[in-house]
Amino acid sequence: MSSNWITLAEAVTVISKNSHHSVSPRHVQTLVSRGKIGTRSFRGKSPLLKQSDVKSVRVAIGIGNNHRVKA
Repeated sequence: MSSNWITLAEAVTVISKNSHHSVSPRHVQTLVSRGKIGTRSFRGKSPLLKQSDVKSVRVAIGIGNNHRVKA
């Protein structure tokens, strides 16, 4: 694996650390689907995320975690 590409789990750790609060894997997937983080897919394997995009992402407190109140 190239050091330019990381797994979803690694991305969650990096974004959580850089944002100073926990961020869910689901929110990272949302960032990917919005085009904020580039991906690279291989047949039969989980997609890899572009490390430089992941390092530049910051998520505001109260966004991207499982702490939302459901009505």
